Amino acid sequence: MGITLDSHRMALILDEAVAKARSSDDKPELWVSRVRRLGDLGIKTYIAALGGALLAKATDERVDSLSQDMKAGARGYSLRVVTEFLAEHNHERFHMGATGRNPLNNRPFLGGPSRIDEFTKVSAGARSSYELFRDCLVELNRLNADQAREALAAWIRVRIDVLEVQQLESQRSLELSTGLDPSELFEITEIFVREDPEGGKRGQAFVAAALDCAFDEVVLQPINNPRPGDVRVLQNGEVVWVVEVKQIEVEEQTAFDLAREARALGASLAMLAVMADHHQPLDRDRVRRRALKDQHVLLEITESAGELLSTICVFSTTTIKQVVERFPGRYAERMREHGVSESGRRRWAELVDARGTSRS
Repeated sequence: MGITLDSHRMALILDEAVAKARSSDDKPELWVSRVRRLGDLGIKTYIAALGGALLAKATDERVDSLSQDMKAGARGYSLRVVTEFLAEHNHERFHMGATGRNPLNNRPFLGGPSRIDEFTKVSAGARSSYELFRDCLVELNRLNADQAREALAAWIRVRIDVLEVQQLESQRSLELSTGLDPSELFEITEIFVREDPEGGKRGQAFVAAALDCAFDEVVLQPINNPRPGDVRVLQNGEVVWVVEVKQIEVEEQTAFDLAREARALGASLAMLAVMADHHQPLDRDRVRRRALKDQHVLLEITESAGELLSTICVFSTTTIKQVVERFPGRYAERMREHGVSESGRRRWAELVDARGTSRS
């Protein structure tokens, strides 16, 4: 049951599509506009999934583009396998949207129906992206292999443009310098994270950037990823520290759940980072004692941006001076990676520049 795509043929089709994308040949404007629109909507999983679906149809026009696994029927195929192939063979030539080796390892693809047009567990914030993605697949099913290759080249061309813009933004982020002292950095960070959480993206990117200042292996999980721990610190590839970020009011049970999940991952350190208005402080001593007794996990709780930055300095050998120097640029980079809005990233740069300029 289903269609298994030949990996050698996929590699040839992909290389040909990259060459065509880089050429001055006209690209199908309909697909260029669709891919741009999907990118503007900001749900990265659908961007990567569309690339995988285009590669599959370009490789074998028999596939049903609305299927995501073999169980969908005789024309079903594994969209996950093709998208992972696309990620593995990208070689930094274009931006996939969702990063990492497993771009579809989240909802609604993970554990979802075999047919994409039967997805029901789509969040309200992702609804527009899902509907555009589904409409693209309906149109893709009408194309033959040659037409699908043209559409794939259009997808790659747009995603090359995105990569080039993001590389330029990354360079500018790393050059972001300040004349801030620690108290000013803590103040503007607290303002920025709380004024518009953007569905938790600002807070999660903040924690990843803060940990970047102290550790070499920091993994920021994609938004809405079902796996435990929004941010993880690794050592030699093993998870050693799991951080859950909450920008809503939480109760003690959230901390106990985190300790249990950290233990399941083999980590002995966990942190619950709460940055929310109207949050009632938790009984940290009680939470710490229970997590240590029940799970053998040292669990810390922070309830402000400044406290989290300070705690990271205590846990590591990083000085507060190094954090002040590194953090603004790393935060800008992590926000870009995590899909924080362009207006949000611009707002961060303005806050940093305004405080830095006032001290010069």
